[in-house]
Amino acid sequence: MGDGMVGAVRGLFRGRGKRGPGPGAGDAGGPARGDADGPARVDAEITAFGEALAAHPFVPDHGAHGPAVLADYQRALDAYERAKRDFAGDRTPRDTADALRALDAGRHALACVDAAVEGRPRPHRLPLCFFDPRHGRAAEEVRWAPAGGTARTVAVCAADAVRLAEGRPPIESGLRERGPEPVPRARRRTAPASGPLPAAPGGVDAGADAYASRPGRIGTRQWREGRDNAGVALFRTGPDAPAVLVVHLDRADGSWVELTEPPVDGSDRRPLTHASALTRAVVPVPSGGGEAVRLQLHTRKGWRIWLHPPEEVPRLDDGLASTGSYVLRHSGGREPLRVTQHAGSAFTLHALRPDHRLGEALCEGTGAFTAGAVLPRKPGLLYVRSRGTWTLTPTGAPKRP
Repeated sequence: MGDGMVGAVRGLFRGRGKRGPGPGAGDAGGPARGDADGPARVDAEITAFGEALAAHPFVPDHGAHGPAVLADYQRALDAYERAKRDFAGDRTPRDTADALRALDAGRHALACVDAAVEGRPRPHRLPLCFFDPRHGRAAEEVRWAPAGGTARTVAVCAADAVRLAEGRPPIESGLRERGPEPVPRARRRTAPASGPLPAAPGGVDAGADAYASRPGRIGTRQWREGRDNAGVALFRTGPDAPAVLVVHLDRADGSWVELTEPPVDGSDRRPLTHASALTRAVVPVPSGGGEAVRLQLHTRKGWRIWLHPPEEVPRLDDGLASTGSYVLRHSGGREPLRVTQHAGSAFTLHALRPDHRLGEALCEGTGAFTAGAVLPRKPGLLYVRSRGTWTLTPTGAPKRP
């Protein structure tokens, strides 16, 4: 980080107009309360937060600051970028809601930086109202279930808390906090007339979520579970063996996980769930770096982590659909593949080398898209890097040489 990060802050801010902050822009809660001047007020708040970042005295330094403080500062920068991106274009009510949530997350991250520098505890944060961020800061957490859905805990403003307590519906405007979209079922493919495709060596049926729960037969050194912030070490089955790491968090908001060892691509840390609305990450851990795989968990809720057995990595076979990062096995044979991301930001489908380092990028895209790809000739593993919902569907017989 260092001077380069300070320059990045100013680079992020540069280019936005030097408009005044406008009414309410300096408010710690910061949400626009009305619709008439909503877009103008949100734009002013984005500008004010950019000015606050550019003027902030914090100078990141790996030698002077711990990883949690540096991660908080990066979260603030990412939130500012996300707010600008969400509020570009037509500026619909949904854009307003997304920008407000990003700004709220950024303000909290910067407050965490200030608390760490001054030796104070991290500030507690309730997010903006689940049903509409324009309602302002949430006042309490309540149990709520959508029609025909499962009950869960949501953070709501005082007015909605009263309505729900009285058995009335909340004040909704179509801007409810969005969770991961339902995973579409992959269409099954009929095997070619010449016979069924050979199964990949190892792997389990992809029809169910193979990473939903810890396999019962893995050793005690390969898994841990707990609650709250923690530094954790898992141990490979071999001193230099590649691995597949699975992370589950009970709550995404205000939580993140860093892979601190082994180093990856010259970096001394790799965020796994940072700035993500998802509560699960599945990532490859390359060989090398010693027997231990070390993580730093930042959360006030529960967590589960384990090193997944290679023989239980799910197979692609007839197709697979999921959300977020994922590791899967394929049969090879230069088979055509249709790749669809239904929602999300950046997407990459990589082939993995035998040591679990990234190989060829088979497909890349952003947002909602559909594209074609071709599987590698030799069987192996694939790695999906995504924060959205996606589907991989084989579209024809293998083109074997």
